Amino acid sequence: MAASVLVLTGCALPQHDPEVTFYANGKTIRMEPTIYCDLAGDNCAEKNAPGSLKVPAGKVVQISVDGQLADGLWEVVCVYENSAKVQEGCTSPLLGKGEDYTYTLAVPNESDQLLRIEVHEAAGAVLETGQPLMRGSWVVDITR
Repeated sequence: MAASVLVLTGCALPQHDPEVTFYANGKTIRMEPTIYCDLAGDNCAEKNAPGSLKVPAGKVVQISVDGQLADGLWEVVCVYENSAKVQEGCTSPLLGKGEDYTYTLAVPNESDQLLRIEVHEAAGAVLETGQPLMRGSWVVDITR
């Protein structure tokens, strides 16, 4: 009887949105999505405010995703300021498929300053361009 109560209770546990962990400069933040949609990329909802992380110029950020994200497709997108004070962007290759749980984001030069990082989860749908539609986004604004 006790075993069946545990099984029934276990089935009723609430599901949580996937989480992403960002680590830089000795500090770690763990976040649920800023925006999250259903599997088709519809019914999107703003969930959480962007996170904040202090990252000095030229330093890397280590990113790890939970299994739910790693089993699908995800990518890292960033905005940084180069030494000429011009904003540029970067995009990782598509990651995941059960193989990629981590990614190290590095700016091209030691003087480049990260400004923003976004992790995007692909939905089950595909755009006309062949690129996957975004399902979720985890956003971190960088402080200096």
